[in-house]
Amino acid sequence: MKRISMRALLCAGFGVVAMSAAGGVAQAQVSVPKMTIDGGPLGTLDLSGGIDGFFYGYSGAGTNSLFGNGKSVGAEPRVADIKVVKPTGLVQFTIEVKPDDSVYFGIHPSPMTATTFTLGPVYAAYVTLAPTPALSISVGQIYSLEGWESSTDWNNANLIDSSLYYVENSSSRGVSATYTVGKLSVSANYGDGFDSGAFNVVQGLATYAFDANNALSLYGTVNFGRTGPNTFAYGNGTTGTGYPGYNAAYVNSNMAGAYYDYTSGNLNIVPEVQYVYSKVDHKIGLDKFTSNFGAEIIANYTFPKTPWSVGGMVNAFSNVGPQAWYLNAHSAGVAVGITPTWQKGHFFVRGEAGLLHLTSIGSGYGFGSNGTSRNQVIGILGAGFVF
Repeated sequence: MKRISMRALLCAGFGVVAMSAAGGVAQAQVSVPKMTIDGGPLGTLDLSGGIDGFFYGYSGAGTNSLFGNGKSVGAEPRVADIKVVKPTGLVQFTIEVKPDDSVYFGIHPSPMTATTFTLGPVYAAYVTLAPTPALSISVGQIYSLEGWESSTDWNNANLIDSSLYYVENSSSRGVSATYTVGKLSVSANYGDGFDSGAFNVVQGLATYAFDANNALSLYGTVNFGRTGPNTFAYGNGTTGTGYPGYNAAYVNSNMAGAYYDYTSGNLNIVPEVQYVYSKVDHKIGLDKFTSNFGAEIIANYTFPKTPWSVGGMVNAFSNVGPQAWYLNAHSAGVAVGITPTWQKGHFFVRGEAGLLHLTSIGSGYGFGSNGTSRNQVIGILGAGFVF
């Protein structure tokens, strides 16, 4: 139940992180200039970060709407990020402080929060041992390996995050290892999944780069044992069924997914499929099998010799069983968004126009005063500064 942004395989702290080691990585929609500082006895450090916010307006609010009667226009801060990385040497480290939040179809926009993790606004904090250029091992609060989309919105082609991203987990406490051989890079995490304190989650990511412009990635998550009720989860909630809380299906879920990164000149295209499910476990209230399927195509085109680029995304989702993985239980839908971006130096302005159509409203309300409309339109205008 990812209310917040999630993973960053763009992270430099792995030393040889899966995708960046393999090549074929999609470029960020907003380019972030590399900045180095003298860390004294620590050596040269990489420093990056930024801040942004957005105005929004959407249709579909109403008494019986998924949105309720909340205001349909407004403004919110989105991300405030600062990241320090020691990328070389036997001992490396990554520290990232990032209050943030995400924007989704069908969910009222919310401001960034600094209370997501056990460590508060600390999104990542880990030490890496890199004994060889091919191997690195990290311990601490590590990034997730699930999914393509980045935890920082200016790294993505679109401002609105997908239904796939919503059901993925975020950073967790644990240990991670990455090994690269030739065109293949493999990463594995062991940790507490949804920051629950129950260390029973294993994640894996394997990326094979056919060449500089084509790379295939497979990822998955296996939950061993049981994460019971009343343990901590993101946002100071618990894993019980009450609000604010994470239904037991999320913190006991298993996932499989794949994406293909294709680049041709100034065009980048990434198709992705993902499946997440939870097995029956009567002891924690999972009395029926429940799952979510998602698929998307993300594209990004940079216009040569101009400050303009445009991103686009089409994604679809379907929920099976009693769990409302995204929006309502038994709901399904298709969404599309177009995001033009203008950047000059460290400053950028972005907008997005998007449409969600529910092919099935499911067990709950849709949009509008009666909750029967299947369509939602949203517009966003954002601006920010990166360094």
